[in-house]
Amino acid sequence: MAVSDNHDNIINYAGDFRLKAVTIISYRKAGNSEKAVRQNILPQTISITLVEDLTMPVLTGTIDVTDGVDFRTSLPLTGMEKLELHVFTPGQNQIKFLEGVSDTFNVYKIEKIRGAMSMSSRESLYRIHFISREAYRNSTTRISKAFEGPVENAVYEICQDEKYLDSRKRVYAEPTSTNSKYVIPNLKPFKTIRFLSNNSVSDKYNNAGYLFYETTKGFNFRSFESLMAQGGNIARTSVEKYAMQPANMRDAEQNKDIALDLQSPDQYSFENVVNTLDELNKGLYANHLVTHDIYNKKITTFNYDYHESFGDNFHTEHQDGNKTPDKYTKPLAYYEDTGKMLSDFPMAKLMSVVDTKAVHNDYEFTSPEVLLPNKVSQRAQMANNHLLLTVPGQTRINAGNIITFNLPLQQPIGHDEAQKTNPYYSGRYLILSLKHKFDVPNQKHTMNLRTVKDAVMTDLPKGLDEVTVLTDKKDAVNLYEEDERI
Repeated sequence: MAVSDNHDNIINYAGDFRLKAVTIISYRKAGNSEKAVRQNILPQTISITLVEDLTMPVLTGTIDVTDGVDFRTSLPLTGMEKLELHVFTPGQNQIKFLEGVSDTFNVYKIEKIRGAMSMSSRESLYRIHFISREAYRNSTTRISKAFEGPVENAVYEICQDEKYLDSRKRVYAEPTSTNSKYVIPNLKPFKTIRFLSNNSVSDKYNNAGYLFYETTKGFNFRSFESLMAQGGNIARTSVEKYAMQPANMRDAEQNKDIALDLQSPDQYSFENVVNTLDELNKGLYANHLVTHDIYNKKITTFNYDYHESFGDNFHTEHQDGNKTPDKYTKPLAYYEDTGKMLSDFPMAKLMSVVDTKAVHNDYEFTSPEVLLPNKVSQRAQMANNHLLLTVPGQTRINAGNIITFNLPLQQPIGHDEAQKTNPYYSGRYLILSLKHKFDVPNQKHTMNLRTVKDAVMTDLPKGLDEVTVLTDKKDAVNLYEEDERI
């Protein structure tokens, strides 16, 4: 079991952690006291998980406990309890959700209850699910209001106003160029924020459509591109450099090299590194937008081209800190004998929207051609080419961070040859989701990372010469005539 000590800034090995508090706070008072009943379950805790995800507005987690005092009944656990959690990697940012410090978690589900295996044992094993307090506020609140001006101001209000989410957490918001008036028709807070996110345009980046998610640092309202760059003009630095290397590395003095061990994944795998048909249908390569302005009685069309637009945005890879025009993950190559690339077929994804002007005198909705084409392609880019890593845990790392991964080429090499790096699968990755796993009895903290790459470290070969050889087309067959010949 993790124990408290006086060396909270000293990490002893990769995966070391300090677990300071796991406390359930009941909804009822303790006797005549004005304070709620509290149950310290740290001694009963077997494992803890905590999940951050760019697609989820709140944190979620689980605690597996072995309960020999039946506090599940004595409290009792009903889904109305709060949970305090305090855990961290020595010397790093602390995950601290304590009363008086930050909003605590809410316990919302108990499952997998396994009773004692013998009459002499009184222990039961079960799983406690917890979630950010704001999830309960979201389920009990609706918004019916008009929000005017910059969208981020509306997000601040929804997060912090006591009528809505009533959160005490920080909100990290990227300024938008969106200056509109939106009338919210009785929607829940998270659905309202999702609507506002989909209609937001970055003030500094050529990026449309925002994310809203929570990490252990607070809520985030920002564009994908702001995760890959900073200040609007330079690539964001990576927070960790992972590489496949032997475990338990030693330094020059034969001491354990903890820094290198922290950078050594336990395992890795890739998902959907190539999924071209799906990406074609989702509009990654190209898409066609038709807008109908019913106020001005005008129809306008717009085409999006992945290769032409690539250099307009920051991506996971960069060129000396700047945007890169040609590190595509999709090759610049002709499709069969068409003399065209896949990005030259905009009708692969057809979109049609109504664009109504002058709804509000002093505000204008963001134009669909600014919002949709780029957003549709970018979301499709983030859906594939995922790298999954299991690495030693560090509480300073969050979803939305950039990491690097060095993967050697899986090729035989000579005795005196240097190991070459994979030019396409090595490089910078964006963390889409992160799952902390704290194994309390074994005092081991690991993280499961799902990451994505939307650019290659080394340019892919171009294919602008015709190399396809097609056979002659066959004649159509009349089945009735074919039957007569049998």
